[in-house]
Amino acid sequence: GVDGVKVDVQSGVPAVGGGVGGGPHIARLYSEGFEASILDRFSVDNAANCINCMCHSTENLYRYKVTSIARASDDFYPRRSSSHSVHLVNVAYNSLFIGEICLPDWDMFHSKHESAELHAAARAIGGCPVYVSDVPGEHDSSLLKRLVLPDGTILRAKLPGRPTRDCLFCDVGKDGTSVMKVWNENLKSGVVGAFHVQGVAWNFDTHENEVVDENPPILTAAVKAHDVETLRHEDGPFVAWSHRTSRVEVLPNGASQTKIQLKHREWELFTIAPIQFSESGVAWSPIGLGDMLNTGGALTKIHELYTPEGDGAAAVIAEFSSRGPGRFVAYCQPEPTRVFLDGATSMQIPFTHDISTGLLTFFLPNEANGSHEVKVVWE
Repeated sequence: GVDGVKVDVQSGVPAVGGGVGGGPHIARLYSEGFEASILDRFSVDNAANCINCMCHSTENLYRYKVTSIARASDDFYPRRSSSHSVHLVNVAYNSLFIGEICLPDWDMFHSKHESAELHAAARAIGGCPVYVSDVPGEHDSSLLKRLVLPDGTILRAKLPGRPTRDCLFCDVGKDGTSVMKVWNENLKSGVVGAFHVQGVAWNFDTHENEVVDENPPILTAAVKAHDVETLRHEDGPFVAWSHRTSRVEVLPNGASQTKIQLKHREWELFTIAPIQFSESGVAWSPIGLGDMLNTGGALTKIHELYTPEGDGAAAVIAEFSSRGPGRFVAYCQPEPTRVFLDGATSMQIPFTHDISTGLLTFFLPNEANGSHEVKVVWE
């Protein structure tokens, strides 16, 4: 069935306001009218299921009282190869403004497409709705499973995805040197996406995308914890998890960098989280579901390390809650003694630990009653 609607070409309404009260007046009438209709027909728990589109005029953006999602970009054009990198530039930079008013929508994409992974990574970090316009039956299920859990929910980041400070005034489409970086926030971690989107830019004379470099060079992306605005109050150290390479790295402070080389249209997502320390020297940082694009979005609760009172063995315990199923990754030193699942001391789960990197890995099963409760113990 139909459970939502997109209202398109909204910026055209004020243009026909002459003689009937003016553009702002008629925009208000139309906005009030369609929002009332949507609330009546397409709402769940009094939340309107609507995507506002072609609505970047302020007469529209400043009128919304019920709907909260607004398209941030031009369309996804599956047959225009040159459009895909520009699409990501548009949504990220437009979200700087639109994200202060609405939840930016980064548009649909095809999961079976030459740029499918590029688009999927952008949606994972965009904090936006995730939806595809695949031909029925023509899906890349392995890619979609990195965005969507079995119950249909997504691991959506908490904020609109926006460019990092150091690329705000870079021309990431045609200066030939800059990697576009986008940041977002999860529960207690951040996520930074690095995207090589050089080679195509908007031509303001022809009003078309223009290929300015057929073969952009390999670029180096330097990512740091303080690229995430909500981590700038943290001094460090931090742990950085690279999604595509499954690599974990300790960053001593907020300015410490992890680097990666990217070919044209390549990307990487970095989950960055502060490291906790116990008085006895245990280092710990839960990261999230390693095979999901927004790894840190799986965590729903994180407790501070603690030592139970009266425990003669002076055990150190870490507790957290995470969505599942999937491969959970964390950083810790030294290797823990045991890992328990869902509060049952009898339900130990196997794990692996790489002493050289601190990478702790174990698998969470399908959820039975919401997020899993996990306890990691050092004795």
